[in-house]
Amino acid sequence: MALDHEELTVKLYNTDKQEARIVDLREYVIGAVASSMPPEFPKEALKAQAICCRTLAVKRMGIFGGSGCKRQPGFDVCTDSVHCQGFMDIEERQRNWASRYEEFTEKITAAVDETSEAIMVYNNNPIEAVYHEACGGCTEDSENVWGNKVSYLRRVECIYCKDSPFWNITKNFSIRELKRRLAINFDDNLSDKKEIPGLLDSVKSTASGRIKKIRIGDMIFDGEDVRNLLSLSSTKFTWKVSALSIQVMGLGNGLGLCQYGARGMALLGFPVDEILKFYFTGVELKEVEKPTHSKPLIGKTIVLDPGHGGDSGNSGPMGLSEGYVNLEIAKVVAEGLNQCGAKVILTRDKNEFVSLSERVRISNNNKPDITISIQQNFFSDDQMGGTETFYYPGDVEGKKISEYIHRELIAVLMLKDMGVNPADLFVLRETNNPSVMINIAFISNPEEERLLSEPRFRQKAAKAIISGIKDYYHD
Repeated sequence: MALDHEELTVKLYNTDKQEARIVDLREYVIGAVASSMPPEFPKEALKAQAICCRTLAVKRMGIFGGSGCKRQPGFDVCTDSVHCQGFMDIEERQRNWASRYEEFTEKITAAVDETSEAIMVYNNNPIEAVYHEACGGCTEDSENVWGNKVSYLRRVECIYCKDSPFWNITKNFSIRELKRRLAINFDDNLSDKKEIPGLLDSVKSTASGRIKKIRIGDMIFDGEDVRNLLSLSSTKFTWKVSALSIQVMGLGNGLGLCQYGARGMALLGFPVDEILKFYFTGVELKEVEKPTHSKPLIGKTIVLDPGHGGDSGNSGPMGLSEGYVNLEIAKVVAEGLNQCGAKVILTRDKNEFVSLSERVRISNNNKPDITISIQQNFFSDDQMGGTETFYYPGDVEGKKISEYIHRELIAVLMLKDMGVNPADLFVLRETNNPSVMINIAFISNPEEERLLSEPRFRQKAAKAIISGIKDYYHD
C-alpha cells in the first residue's frame, strides 16, 4: 500500500511557542524544507532536502514504530533544529518571504509533491537522514561526531560546495579574547609577537580534516567545544598565530547531506537520487508504506535465532530434540511476522548446528530492529519447569520487549511463571540491537516435554511471541 499523506498526521511540538500541533505529513515536510534549505536553491536540491525531511519524520513517527521525540514524550518530532529538525509554518513563511511567498511556496510544494512517496532506507529501514549547510570539501564519518559507526554515514570528498559562502571563513581573535572565551592561562605580553610558540599544539584530526582534540594554552579541548566557545561554523579549521587568525571551512557537523553540495550537484544536472546516494553510502529510495491493521510491522527487520541446532545432546526422556523444537517454533513465528509485513531472518532454517558466534554475526550483519532467540532449558530435577525470558542487563528496549512477549506466553501457555530476568548471555551481550532470549519450557520435565511434542502447543507459543512483538511496537 503506497503512502497517502492525507491519512498520516505528525504530532509536532513547537519549542519556541511551547505548543502542540497536529499536521498532516505533507504540510510538515513543506514546513521542514522551508526551515532547512534556502528556497532559492534549484529544484533537485530541494527534492533531496524533502526526502531527507520526510525520512527523518517517518523514522520518528509512532505509527511507523519510531521512538518519537525523546525530549518531548508523546510527540513524534519537535521544531528544535538541533534535536529533531526545524519547521516553518505558513505565518512565518509569509513574514520571511514577503513578496516572494507565492513563488517560494510553489517551488517547495512542487519538490515535496514530486517526491511524495520517497524515503531513504538502509536494510529496508528508514535512515537518520541528517544534513548540514556546507561540508567544506569533505563530509564526516559518524563515529567522529556521534561516537558510533553508522554504515550509511561515511566520509565522501565533496567539491560541490566550493561556491558556498562557507567554503573558507576567516575569524580573528586577540590573545585576551581567546583567554576570556576559552578560560585558558597564557602570557598577554606575547600578543605583540609574530610567533607565539606553544599556543596551539597536540592536534588530533579526523580523516576529513576536522579537529577532534587540540591543546590551546594550558587546556585540552574537543574540537566541538572549541567550535562552540569561539562561535566557529565547523570543526574543520586551521590557524595562523599573529594574534590568532582561524580559517574555517564549512558550516555544520559534516554529517550526511551537504546542502550547498546538493545545490552544486543540482546546478550541474545531477538528479535527486544521484545526489542522495552520493552523500549517503549504500542507501536506497523506496516508497514508504503505511502500517495497516493487517500489516502492522511494515519496515521492521527481525532476526529469529532458533537455538541449539543439530545433535546438541539436549533431549528429554521422550527423545524430543531441543534444536528441532526451537526451529519449528521459529518457523511459525517467521511466517506470522512476514504476514504482518516484517522482514524476518532466521539464523538457521535446518536442524543443523550453527555456532553462537555465527548466529550473532548473522544478526549484526542484517542490522535488525530486534533479535529474538528461542530456547528450551534442561534440569535434572523433573519438578523444575516453566517459562522464563531474558534480556541483557541495561538493555532497556530488550527488557520492554521481553516483558511484552513473556506476558503473552504466560497467558497462553499457562506454565509456571519463571519471570523476566537480566542475564549476561553471549547472544544477548554480543548482538548490536535490542535482544531477547525466551525459554519457552523445560524439555526434561515430562509434562512440558509432552506439550512441546504437540504441534498445537508450539503454534500457541509462536502466536504468543508474535502478539508480544506486535504489542511492543503498537502500545
